[in-house]
Amino acid sequence: MNLALLTCLSDCTPKMRSELAAFSQNVAFDVQQLRELGLNIEENTSHYQLIPQSPLLNLQQISTALLPYRVHYEPVISSTNEWILQNIARLHKGDLCLAEYQTAGRGRRGRQWLSPFAGQLIFSFYWTFDSKRSIEGLSLVVGLAIAETLGVQVKWPNDVLFDGRKLGGILVEIANVGNGCLNLVVGVGINVSLPAKTDINQPYAQLCEIDPNAERRILVPKLIKHLYTRLTRFEKEGINEEFQQAWQARNAFSYSEVNVFTEQGILSGIEQGIDKRGYLQLLCANELRTFNGGEVSLRRK
Repeated sequence: MNLALLTCLSDCTPKMRSELAAFSQNVAFDVQQLRELGLNIEENTSHYQLIPQSPLLNLQQISTALLPYRVHYEPVISSTNEWILQNIARLHKGDLCLAEYQTAGRGRRGRQWLSPFAGQLIFSFYWTFDSKRSIEGLSLVVGLAIAETLGVQVKWPNDVLFDGRKLGGILVEIANVGNGCLNLVVGVGINVSLPAKTDINQPYAQLCEIDPNAERRILVPKLIKHLYTRLTRFEKEGINEEFQQAWQARNAFSYSEVNVFTEQGILSGIEQGIDKRGYLQLLCANELRTFNGGEVSLRRK
């Protein structure tokens, strides 16, 4: 992939072939490679133009809505999580990074997170906790905030679902900053409008199925504000009874027969929601078992 060429095209205005020649020795070849990655690039005799999947984000609008937090916008980026990690020394709690396209997005357990150009909400933010504070269940807090904002469901530990299909994912990483706090980078990816052809190899959902007029520029501030409200409550109260009930109300697998995949094998039982640590509870042969997010995967039976 020619990143310099893609970055030049990323404002989605027509670019003359002569202008693009400064970024590529073979413009036609590099454009074709970008198209093979799912990017919609139109051309005529004199111009190329990248067509976004949905209207581009408006940095000024979003920044104003999210004051005092600072917003960094990078149309094309390797990973928003990586940008936060690289710049964390000069960031404040709640600062965030937005992108239209990631070249090296990551999901849970290092899986690749695929992103069409301007077809998703892609962002990461910096958050801190007291170093003595337990953050068990944090990804559940983020997932619930997203599900509440969008009117969809959660799947333990950190998937956001619509109609049983994956709508979004969450990646939480701990950063070593040395400031006496527990420093976290939280990455979120949500499908908004994907091209007809995509390399995603699992059932997936899109926000445009729920609301054909879903507007990313409006959703970003709304979602971030609710996320930060939920995180602030989590800092003070943890996974309390109110949170457990709210999470269970959005739980796509609530009291369903499920399989839990562990390193030792597969366990089947009835999913019972979460405990005060955010651990999965499974009723298995009349015994209540618990599992944390690092141990297992969950599937409907």
